[in-house]
Amino acid sequence: MGYGADRPPVTLDFWYMPYGGPIQDRAVVQETEKFHEAHPNITINPVRIEWSEALTRLSTATTSGEGPDVTVMGTTWVGGFTALGALRPYTDAEIAAVGGKDAFAAPSWSASHQLGSTDITALPWLTDVRALFYRKDILAKAGVDPATAFTDWAAFERTLKKIKNSGGTVWPLAIGNENNFGIIHNVAPFIWGAGGALLNAAGDRSLLAEPSAVDGVAYYQRLVGLYDDPKAMKLTSSDVPAAFANGTGAITIDNSQSVGDYLADPDRPGLRPGWGTAPMPAGPTGRFGFLGGSGLAILKAAKNPDAAFEWVKYLTSEESQRRYGVTSGLWPSRTGAIKGTRLETDPAYAAFREMIPAGRMYPSIPAWIVVESVIAKDLAELWHANGALSRTEVEAILTKTSSDIDTALKDPAQTGIN
Repeated sequence: MGYGADRPPVTLDFWYMPYGGPIQDRAVVQETEKFHEAHPNITINPVRIEWSEALTRLSTATTSGEGPDVTVMGTTWVGGFTALGALRPYTDAEIAAVGGKDAFAAPSWSASHQLGSTDITALPWLTDVRALFYRKDILAKAGVDPATAFTDWAAFERTLKKIKNSGGTVWPLAIGNENNFGIIHNVAPFIWGAGGALLNAAGDRSLLAEPSAVDGVAYYQRLVGLYDDPKAMKLTSSDVPAAFANGTGAITIDNSQSVGDYLADPDRPGLRPGWGTAPMPAGPTGRFGFLGGSGLAILKAAKNPDAAFEWVKYLTSEESQRRYGVTSGLWPSRTGAIKGTRLETDPAYAAFREMIPAGRMYPSIPAWIVVESVIAKDLAELWHANGALSRTEVEAILTKTSSDIDTALKDPAQTGIN
C-alpha cells in the first residue's frame, strides 16, 4: 500500500471541479505543491473541469480508459459510476490509513459508496453545506431582530413579509431560478422539514407526492413566488452569490465558500452595510439542510493506483483539509479539520457549524442523476409561476413528477451516465 520514495517518478492527472472562482484554484495549487514537497517522486497535474462538462467528460474517460488517475466525484454521481464499475474500491487497509469511517462526518460518509454496497469508492473530501445569508441593514430597516428572524418557518415568512412591506427597493429574497438542479438543493430542506422525503429508504420509489412533501414544496414555492427578486429569478443559482454581494436581495441561501469570498472582498454594495449568516429555519418536524459536495475517486483504469492513493490520503488528511478549508471557505468532510481555524471561531461560519449535524445528503443510488433530471424538468413550473400557487396546483405537479421518477427507477440499468 502506498508509493514509497524509492519508486520511480510519476505524474498523476487530477481532475477537480470548481465551487467558485480563483480561490479554489489557488487552494488546489497550494496542495499540489505541499504534496510534492513531501513526495518528490509524485507530481500532480491539476486539471480544472467545469461542473457543466464534468459528467460527460468523466463518462468518456471511464469508458475509454483514458482519463485522470484521481478525480473529484460529486456526491450524487458516486452511485452511478460505482454501478458502472468505473471506480477502484478502496481496500480496508487504505480506509484504515485515512482514519476510517469515524474520521468523517456521517452524512459525507453516506456518499462514499453506492446504497446497499460495502465497497467504498469515493472517500469524502469537501462538503457543500448551506445556510442563510442576510443583510443587516435591510433587517434593521424592517424592524426585524436577526436572532429571531429565521428560527422557524413562521418567523421566516414574517421576516420576508416585513421586508417587502418596509418600502425599500431591495427585495426580500435572492433565489436563482434558471438552473433547476441548484434549486433542488434549496427546496429539499423544506421537504425534509415538513416530514417528507424524496425517495423511500430503499431508494426505489418516489415519495414526492406524499402530503408532507407537498406541504414542504408548497411553503417554499409560496416564498419564492411572493418574495423573490425578479432579477434574481433570471439568474442561475451559481450567479446569485455575486448578485447578492452587489445588492440583489436581502436574504439568500448559499454554501460556506461565499463566506470566504465575502470576507476577502467586502467592499461591495450588498456587503458594505453589514451581513450575517443564520441556520435554515426549522420546519414542523425539525431543522434540516442540504449537504452535497464531493469525494475523491481513483479510476479503475488508473495507471498508478498506489501513487494515486498517496494523493487521496494526503487530501483527506486533517492537515490538508484544514488548510484547504481555510483557504477556500469550503467545509472539510473530516470532522476534526476545523479545530483551531476560523471555520471553528469566526461568527460568520457559525450557521454552517450548526447545519452540519442537521444536514442530509441525497440517497447514493445509481439512478440519482436521472431522478435529479426528472425533478429539475418537472418542477420548473413551480419556479416560473407568476406568484404563489395553491397547494392543489403544487400537488398536481408533484404527482406527475413522482410518477416520472418511478418510471425512471424501474430500469435498474438507468444511471444517466452516457
